[in-house]
Amino acid sequence: MDARILRYFVAIAEEGSISRAAERLHVSQPALSAQIRNLEGELGSQLLHRMPRGVALTEAGTKLLGHARHIGQALALARDDLLGDAATTIGTVTVSFPQSVAMVLTRPLVEEVLHSLPRVALSVRESNTGYIPDLLRTGRTDVGFVFRKADTVGLKARRLLDEDLLAIGPPGAFDRGPDGIAPKPLRFSRLAQLTLVIPGRPHSLRELLNDYARRARVELRVRVEVDAIPQIKELVAAGTGHSVLSSNTVREDVAAGRLSAARIVSPALQRSVFLCGQADVPQTRAVRAVEQAILTVATRLVERGRWKARLALA
Repeated sequence: MDARILRYFVAIAEEGSISRAAERLHVSQPALSAQIRNLEGELGSQLLHRMPRGVALTEAGTKLLGHARHIGQALALARDDLLGDAATTIGTVTVSFPQSVAMVLTRPLVEEVLHSLPRVALSVRESNTGYIPDLLRTGRTDVGFVFRKADTVGLKARRLLDEDLLAIGPPGAFDRGPDGIAPKPLRFSRLAQLTLVIPGRPHSLRELLNDYARRARVELRVRVEVDAIPQIKELVAAGTGHSVLSSNTVREDVAAGRLSAARIVSPALQRSVFLCGQADVPQTRAVRAVEQAILTVATRLVERGRWKARLALA
């Protein structure tokens, strides 16, 4: 058992398929299958359930996956230490964005990393925020974003900013003010009476709305659950129902008249954006550099009005 075969095993576990892992690793499928059979023979345990379409981890395979990821991280840290005196930061960093953050942050962050960290290989992934904490804890991503303090348990977390949430409806549902937002806000109790098109659990927006509803002692009228922001906006524009989204995700649609929007009061709905990493694994220099790039870019976007939010940086 060596680092190379452990890397192969992690790829198979993440892809759920030996053939897809072989494509990702640029090795032949027969050779990869033979490597895994040899590893199973060495360990005296079956690591994979072979199925007609893909593979699944056995109990032993799940245990090995945890060890393999930690070993891979330790090797990356060792490499980082040896390169610590190098003038250029080198490494691979995976960042997981929720959809709403990806819409505003992906392009400027990629441009910043390409300019300031040319030897860092950046992998940007979009994921439901309900799953990002687990991606971080299991080492499948280096940096991630969540919106609820409860989701940061067991993680290294930094509150990056706070942003208001808006009620959105089809054109004409809310009056249009000078900034496109209705001059008269909508009370949360009234929002709860509207038919809603919102994400399902464990999406953090749904959990956040449920938290507000419990505190207000009201029940949300959810007509349909949709996790994808573009589809939510499309359904709302067509009159299927109302929703709640951040101003950044609907700014262009409101300006163009495709959607109408209103601020929410009693209480005002807002969410915090937390920048998170693993708590129990030392970070490589590349990960630290990308985190700093995120702070730099987010601050710039807020100060220039391109991210409608208030900096927290706590």
